[in-house]
Order: sequence, then structure tokens, then C-alpha cells
Amino acid sequence: MSKKINQVEPNISQQDIENVTDYLSSGAWVTEHKLTKSFEDSISKYVNRKFSVAVPNGTIGIYLALLAAGLTDGKKVAVPNLTMIATINAILWANAVPVIVDTNDHLTMSLDSLKDAGELDGVIFVPLNGRTNSGEEIEEYCNEKNIKLIEDSAHALGSNYLNKNCGSLGDLSIFSFTPHKIITMGQGGLVLTDNELLYEYLLNIKTFNRSKDKSDWHDGFGLNFKITDLQAALGVSQFSRIEEFIKKKNNIYTLYRDQLENVNIINFNNYETPWFIDIILDSKETRDSLNKHLFSQNIETRDSYPALSKQPYLKDVKKGNLGFSESIAEKILWLPSSTTLDSGEVKSISKIINKYLSKF
Repeated sequence: MSKKINQVEPNISQQDIENVTDYLSSGAWVTEHKLTKSFEDSISKYVNRKFSVAVPNGTIGIYLALLAAGLTDGKKVAVPNLTMIATINAILWANAVPVIVDTNDHLTMSLDSLKDAGELDGVIFVPLNGRTNSGEEIEEYCNEKNIKLIEDSAHALGSNYLNKNCGSLGDLSIFSFTPHKIITMGQGGLVLTDNELLYEYLLNIKTFNRSKDKSDWHDGFGLNFKITDLQAALGVSQFSRIEEFIKKKNNIYTLYRDQLENVNIINFNNYETPWFIDIILDSKETRDSLNKHLFSQNIETRDSYPALSKQPYLKDVKKGNLGFSESIAEKILWLPSSTTLDSGEVKSISKIINKYLSKF
């Protein structure tokens, strides 16, 4: 294949470019203002949350959610073994104590493993890759046990649980808008909640806790975690295309599922939006070999996140039985999954994979 196919890339339209250009030509001050608020309100309404607060990225979003929930200074917070490193690093940044638990065969946190994790103050649930499997059950369990629940929904804008939207689970939730997410602002994140007191805390902590706007008197400790209306100009434009992106993601998944032969693809429910298309190979060696072959054909893929428990600097973190997640993490390959892919490219990629794996 002559043209390089990236594993993922942003989908920037002429409309996006014009919206950003119009904003820059408007004489506005570029920093966070009315357009950011419009973006926040649009996402809140879309996922059925009362409040949302824009922040520079999803990692900061998780950190601020932990602070707002009081999950700091030695509080024990469960985290799934398969997630991006930001999830656990935010716990460490908040000076809380991470407890790593296993995942189930849908790659989301295992409720059974969570119940075996011992006494907990908080849980971070991750709808990994847009899969939501055990999320509502874990929310119910956390409510019963009076455990704070944060949803790290960085992968999952546009995906849903059986009865609610991703971004609306638990006490607080977060989204991320880096270039490989379903919509992008380059960087950026959002913290969402239905609790007005938590919302006020988040607003204050991200704006130096000023007594009032443009004042240099402060009601307490705060920092600067604002974004810019320049980013929001792109975010608003991208979000106007969310249904288009969801449809494309589902079409790409369906086409891969129909074209690939003798390859294990973990299914998505019809209410979930595939973020990346993942296949499960029979071994790490087969995955690495296929990855190398596709690269030679100008097709970029990506290994799944390694299990947190395998990160050397996390060797002393409390862990349960993590056998399933440690094993499957080494066999997952993320295929090209951009909303810029066309059907011909997906068919060509599938054909190359089928031919190569037929040798095994």
C-alpha cells in the first residue's frame, strides 16, 4: 500500500478551519470566555449532566475530579489494570493510594475483582475504547458501599451504557479532546458533575479562587487550569459533527468485523461507539509479527496499553489477581480507526491481515 495509513488522525474539515479563522478575526481576546462556556454547556446537555468545567487536558480533569471528591492524602482508589497511564498517575498526583483491579473479557473493570479489592474510598471506572459493560453495575455497587465513583470517559464521548450516556456515570466524569479522540481541540478536557457544590469547587480551583472576576483578592487556594476560546472554537465546530463521527466509527467497525477472517474482535453493543478497532491475537509474538508486517505495508497500528501492573515504577502498588488483564494486554492490536478512513482502505487492510494470518 503506497499511501501511509495512520492508526489514527484528527478529522479537520474546512468548516473547522473557517470557524477558527472567524474567531481569530473577531477581535476576541483568545483566552477562555463565552465560547468555552458554550462548549461546556453543549457537552453537558448532550450527556445529560448539569454542570461541566473545561480544563487543559483529561489528566488534569481526573486530578481535579479526585480533589473535588476528597480522594486525596491516603484515600484508597481502585483503578482498572487496563487503562492509559494518566488514570493512575492522577491518583498518585492527588496523593491518594491506587489499588489495581482486574478487568473482564470486555476489557472494563471486573465487578468481582472490585469486590475483592478490600476497603475503598473511591473507584475510577474506565469505559475503555467505548465499551461500557459493567459500568452501571459498578455505579450501583459504589452507591451501596458509599464509595465515590469517577468515570474516566476519555475514550467514550458518544458511547452509552444501557440506560445512560458515557460522561454521566458516578459523582464526576471526564472527557479528553486530544487529537486521537472522537472530537478534538488539540488538547483539552472536561470535568462533569450533577453536584453544584463540586461544580463550584472546580470553578474556583481552576481560576485561582478569585473573590470575583478580575479581582486579585482570593477566597482560598487555587491555580490556573483554564483553556482558551481559540480551542473552544475548534471544539464547538467538531462537536457539531459528533453524529457524523459516531456513524463513521460504527461503519468502520462493522466493515472490519465483516471483512476479517479468523480474527478475534471483541464485539461492541449497538449503544456503544467504537473508539479504536481492537483485535486479539493468539500470542504476543503473533501480535508483534503482524504489527511489523503491517508497518512494512505502510499501515500503522498500535499495541494496547500495557497492564499497569507491568509498569516498573508501579511495582509497589497494591494489586489483586490480575491474570486476565496481564495476559490479554499483550495480545491486543489496535487497527487504523480514524474517521478519515474510507471503505476501500478498510477492505485493503483486512485483506492484508487475512493473508498474513493464514500462514499461522
